[in-house]
Amino acid sequence: MAKRIRVSIDAGTTYYTLPGNTGDLKNDAGTLDDTIFGQDFSSTQTGLINWTVSANALFKGFAGYVATIKKGGTPTAFTDEAFTLVSGKTYKITDATKNMWSRGVVPTFKDNAVAVSAANILSIDYLFGRVTFVSSYTPTGPITGSGSYVPSAAIGCTNAFTLSQKANANDVTCMTDAQANNGNREFDYGLKTVSLELKGIYKAADAFLAALKTRAEVIIEINPDGSGKSVARGYFKPTSTDFSGKVGDLEASTVMYMLSVPDDALVPYPFAWLHTATTLNTGVVNLLTAWASNEIVDIQYLPDGTNGFHGQAVVTDISLAGGLEAMNEFTVNFQGSGDTTAVP
Repeated sequence: MAKRIRVSIDAGTTYYTLPGNTGDLKNDAGTLDDTIFGQDFSSTQTGLINWTVSANALFKGFAGYVATIKKGGTPTAFTDEAFTLVSGKTYKITDATKNMWSRGVVPTFKDNAVAVSAANILSIDYLFGRVTFVSSYTPTGPITGSGSYVPSAAIGCTNAFTLSQKANANDVTCMTDAQANNGNREFDYGLKTVSLELKGIYKAADAFLAALKTRAEVIIEINPDGSGKSVARGYFKPTSTDFSGKVGDLEASTVMYMLSVPDDALVPYPFAWLHTATTLNTGVVNLLTAWASNEIVDIQYLPDGTNGFHGQAVVTDISLAGGLEAMNEFTVNFQGSGDTTAVP
């Protein structure tokens, strides 16, 4: 059987094979010098072991050119729009064209035409037009809401993009841990960073330099399938813009956006993915969820498809790149935590 790399987010109960075609497992140990007087050769003792796994993962079925990348425009008011239950105490605006909201206007909600107090609102998902009520509140319905949505449009003449989604891995190894796991380091999640690089053809109307100068926050949407099945949105600010080209050639432009995190207790997250009837591989969907929620994952590295190695890891990178002549492709990196065991 062919090589496989499999991942699980339910403690190894269910595994999914990543849709990639290249990957590697590395085990590196520290080297401790224990050369002593009277010896003619340098002596080394093996220290703590650090292991990592890397792989790619293709978004099967969609060539890169179908991806859409949009930014929010001028906010537009909406009044008493209908909402639909998602699950539990979470409701979403029914009209999907109005599900990107402006943070400049705090939305209000009604339950059976009666205003819902702010004390009964747990969080507001401005990125995807959702509200979650506190557990002690029981809606009777129908739920309606008023606020301001943000229409979106394509960002410039883009022909390649890279959405970087990374996480620092904090070394949390204690001596007792290392003694119990054959001298392997242990890790947990640190800060996450998100950035978006767009490459394309220069158009004066794009006004990237003007956007950089104003330092304005903008909501950006990345939809690799082009049909809304898997969508990432976040709050970004531009941090650099470059132009280059030869005389007589088309001028190229590159613009970099970095995540801008709101100081708002009601905003549950500054960046998120939403999957709706998606065909994206379940393993990749699970890794995006694990990365966002700081979950340790189980991973199997199987060189012959059946036998290999198993361990737990931090998802340190699950970046996505695409373009006119490239598949939408994730780059996935794992920082192993603790010891590995043989499979099967």
